[in-house]
Amino acid sequence: MLPINTFKTIIENTPLVSIDLVVYNQKNEALLGKRNNRPAQGYWFVPGGRILKDESIAVAFRRLTLNELGAE
Repeated sequence: MLPINTFKTIIENTPLVSIDLVVYNQKNEALLGKRNNRPAQGYWFVPGGRILKDESIAVAFRRLTLNELGAE
């Protein structure tokens, strides 16, 4: 595991690649969630998350779909 200061330096100086899942129903309404945690607590968001190191986009998509939506 990285020391916290090293992790903070990486986060501050490198791009993080993520996937946003925009899900529409039959009425063309988008699924949104409301953040419970900081720093964006109380704001609306679309489900999604970071692509992990050495993870393909396809694998990340499946993982995030399962974790965020409970579906594959």
